[in-house]
Amino acid sequence: DDDDDDDARPDVIKVGYALTAKKASRMLSDALVARCSARGVEFYPLDPAIDIDAQRGHPFDVILQKVPGSDGVKADWDERLRQYATAQPLARIVGLPDLVKRVTNRGTMLDVVHSLGVENVSAPRQVVLTPRDDAESISQIISDAGLKPPYLAKALICDGSEHSHSVAIIHDQGGIEALRQGRVSGIELPCVLQEYVNHGGCLFKVYVVGESVTSATRRSLPDLVVHSSSSSSNHDYGDEGAVVVPRVSRFTQSASDDDEDEDGGGDGDGNEQQHVPPPDDAVLRDIGLRLHAKLGLDLFNFDLIRDRENPSALFIVDINYLPGISKMPGYFDHFTNFLASAGGLTKRAARAV
Repeated sequence: DDDDDDDARPDVIKVGYALTAKKASRMLSDALVARCSARGVEFYPLDPAIDIDAQRGHPFDVILQKVPGSDGVKADWDERLRQYATAQPLARIVGLPDLVKRVTNRGTMLDVVHSLGVENVSAPRQVVLTPRDDAESISQIISDAGLKPPYLAKALICDGSEHSHSVAIIHDQGGIEALRQGRVSGIELPCVLQEYVNHGGCLFKVYVVGESVTSATRRSLPDLVVHSSSSSSNHDYGDEGAVVVPRVSRFTQSASDDDEDEDGGGDGDGNEQQHVPPPDDAVLRDIGLRLHAKLGLDLFNFDLIRDRENPSALFIVDINYLPGISKMPGYFDHFTNFLASAGGLTKRAARAV
């Protein structure tokens, strides 16, 4: 059949993919697959439980992979990827497990931001709280880091598992204690406690696909009044001093919840979103390419906010590996060009050997 012919054609760029069914259906729509096929790019599903070189399509020019940490074969799959990278050094693996690990742990995710060297771009202060920390030590950890309420509590590991993108707004000491005692739904210790930066209710979601950088403005969490039980949007935070935000867009009542990006960011233009001018495209491209170089990742996005109190200050608050990129502006063109370019480089390098 045609697929068997593809295996025999030396000019076909073969892309293996190990993705959840949900992510594969969103990333690799029929229209996208047809567009790629016209450029000589063909896709082959990979079973994470089987050695890669034993699967149809081998040798691959590009491998796309994001196997959730909750999948029982995750550790074995990561080792299979490492072995394949050693045996097939010219294959473009998106992305190598040891590189992905840096951004799926929020304790290390934003470390790279501090060495970017871009003026006025930083990361919010944060600490990691563990089950071993008692109330007194948590208070000391927070004090030593200079954090003041309100805070954002986030799951430490964001590897596609349940609650990876759950967020809770912690307003006071009562919220901290609820967090420590496991009474904040969706957030368990260990977790990250991050300073809350008021940002006008919107964020800039910046997508990096190879050397291509694009952005979109998204609705985000509202500005909060420090030491107040109510926010600018009059949400009721209850008696615990904490409110769970499973997804930002649900919190802000976006009309697009059912189509939510898998990286957990908000979507749409809500009534509570204020006009916050986006950074210049050149600035976003500079940040994106610097992150691309330092992280060694080809497919990711990052969430950028502008400080409401100091508009020249920009904060990178999250980095997401292989996110739900099907909503990025110009997705078809950017993704197709990346695969054709990456696969073409692999083939040219192979011919030169």
